Amino acid sequence: WLIALPFFYEVFFSKLFYMPFVGAVAAVVANITPAAAGIIYFPILTHLSVAPITVSQFNLVIQAYGMGLGTFRWFIFNRKLFIFSVLPISIIGGLIGEISSMIFFPISNPELLTLIFNFISFIFTQFIFISIIRNTQYPNRHIEMTTLSYLTILFFSIIGGLLCGWIGFGIDTIFYFVMTIIFKVNPAIAIVTSISLMAVMSFSGTILNFLFHDVPIELFYSALPGVTVGGLFLAAYIAVKMGSRNILLLFTFFLSIDFFLALWTQQTLPMSETVRKIIIYALVFYMLLVHIKIFRNQSKNINASTGEFEHKDKDEQNHIKA
Repeated sequence: WLIALPFFYEVFFSKLFYMPFVGAVAAVVANITPAAAGIIYFPILTHLSVAPITVSQFNLVIQAYGMGLGTFRWFIFNRKLFIFSVLPISIIGGLIGEISSMIFFPISNPELLTLIFNFISFIFTQFIFISIIRNTQYPNRHIEMTTLSYLTILFFSIIGGLLCGWIGFGIDTIFYFVMTIIFKVNPAIAIVTSISLMAVMSFSGTILNFLFHDVPIELFYSALPGVTVGGLFLAAYIAVKMGSRNILLLFTFFLSIDFFLALWTQQTLPMSETVRKIIIYALVFYMLLVHIKIFRNQSKNINASTGEFEHKDKDEQNHIKA
């Protein structure tokens, strides 16, 4: 990075000096949640007047590096967190969608598509909130690959691949929801497997961009130090410290914030500023109520666990006295 600095120092220090910090945050989010780094980059960079199509191209090249590092780090940490049986069919479906969207059906301005994706993701997060409030169990660590399973995974992978070609991310989030909602796979396993899938799709998308479009090298170079630190060192450490339940809440938080930012900043929908603010304030109030409900449920579970422990402790004391 330092050797290449003379080629980029002018644009780096004048315009892109903030990218290492953004890259570190995005790499941590990308490698501990089923949300790719693009969920951080897209609203920030478009708000800073970077063209949406450039951000989409940048998302793929930086994720190929950052989530590739994260995949390697998770594989070293615990390879049992990967569902290897679903990756081939997911990659095939993703490639079909990605090639179709990047070569045959490209779009020049993906803002509206991003807003639609954010809205769909926000709807899906409500399933996560319901599962947390109801303490839904996810017992499966593997998937029985039947014909129906193959077709389901292939169909959603093609949709995810289309999104990757258009906005630079999306298949990982869709994959996570399919694994947890349809197949009841353990969230930690679904997250890590989705990270590896997004890494592969980002690498293939970067190659396609090199061949048919552009790759914003300056943005990639500027984010590289932060992504390296976040992907190799911070992500796994934070994930282990936080626990899967809190990571799930972090994931829903970022999806919600991304949707709010997209709704606030993008002007693709014919909507007055007053109506836009009313909708956002209502959604924020709703999210606040949901998190209060989750907090109360957690407090009840903690109190119940403490009471059960104290009860067992008294029984043990009485047994010793007897």
